Amino acid sequence: MYEAIYAVSAGIMSGLALLAQITVVHVLDGTATHVAILVAVLPACSILQPVWAAWARLIRLQYMALISGALRLLPFLATIWITSASAFTLGLSLYYFLAGPLSLAVPALYKYTYPDTHRGRIIGLLRLVQSLVTVPVLLGAAALMDWKPALYRIIYPVGGLLGLFGLFFYARLNIPDDLPHKRARASELPTPKQIWHVLRRDEMFRLFQGTIFLTGAGFLMSRPLWIYLLNQVFRLNQLEITLLVQVLPILLGAFTSPWWGLFIDRTSPVAGRVAFAWMGIFAYGALFVSFWKNWLLMAWLGAVLRGIVLGASEVAQTTGNLYFALRKERAALYESISSLFQGIRGLTLPFCGLALFAWMGIGLFLVPMVLNLWSLCLALKLWNLEQALRQQLTILVNDSSATPEQGETYPSPTTPGAPQESE
Repeated sequence: MYEAIYAVSAGIMSGLALLAQITVVHVLDGTATHVAILVAVLPACSILQPVWAAWARLIRLQYMALISGALRLLPFLATIWITSASAFTLGLSLYYFLAGPLSLAVPALYKYTYPDTHRGRIIGLLRLVQSLVTVPVLLGAAALMDWKPALYRIIYPVGGLLGLFGLFFYARLNIPDDLPHKRARASELPTPKQIWHVLRRDEMFRLFQGTIFLTGAGFLMSRPLWIYLLNQVFRLNQLEITLLVQVLPILLGAFTSPWWGLFIDRTSPVAGRVAFAWMGIFAYGALFVSFWKNWLLMAWLGAVLRGIVLGASEVAQTTGNLYFALRKERAALYESISSLFQGIRGLTLPFCGLALFAWMGIGLFLVPMVLNLWSLCLALKLWNLEQALRQQLTILVNDSSATPEQGETYPSPTTPGAPQESE
């Protein structure tokens, strides 16, 4: 219940942060570059997650979440003095940087608070609660700024104050096993060398991250141009773009998240990645046709397809990182590795999308189709490997005789049932 209340305030903050990608264009006369920076900055800041994972060896994850959660409110409060697109973009970039430790600590703690048997359903329900708040915040704030653009200088500071509400309840969570010295003893320090060792040892986690990287690459390359072209080609206002780009996918993802969580609990996070990549192929095909033929209906179809599997993507990514980590002490390490790849994507791919758009125009939207097809092939390969090892993996996860110092990873597909040599 406490975490669900926290999810309410998180929904307010995330809704306003997402709306910034549209606000910077419509209210502050920003350019496609400003949008690209705001799309890129969230994953780009994730490149620091190994640093936060190292910090988690010295401090409780819950304390890390509370400190980061309080600091990230400051850029929202400062918006009352911001009047230019560049300053607004800089402020929101600082928000994502300060929220970095929080984005590592909260999902890592799911490994401590919820068992494997129903973690997917719990995360799905929390995503539903958060998204049901995010949607009205997006719509309400967009409508208010369409009516009076200067209201952004009031809306963002008020959202920051409401963020304190959720932190109060998150502080009331009782997580006795959240002990930094156990993480330091049972998990590698997230240095580049150790991260490479984890990826080299754990083939299935490596493949899982490959599926995420490819679909995320397509998303980041195309999203800034999707927002920009909806404004330039179809002349939609801020509320209409918010409905199409943000609200519809989030709403569909929210209502399908509990179902996807149940589906993943009964199969595995890999099944969620298969579904997401498969439907992503058709979603980006619809977006391409929408601008090729000037059919707005196809843009709505693409948004619907993305929304249906958005819940699968979010639940599968979080549960998957924890699933492959095996032990709760290694959750922060595996989360940080996943976020590191997210950061690499964010630093490069939105700007690659701008370059490709200058070269191939709307043909850019065909690139994510190919990347989703590639991701689907990797996900199916991983699914076949995992099915052959599921029984052995279940035994390994439940083996209480294994010591934390072993640093277990999944067995090698070439030697079923035999744990990899520990570091």
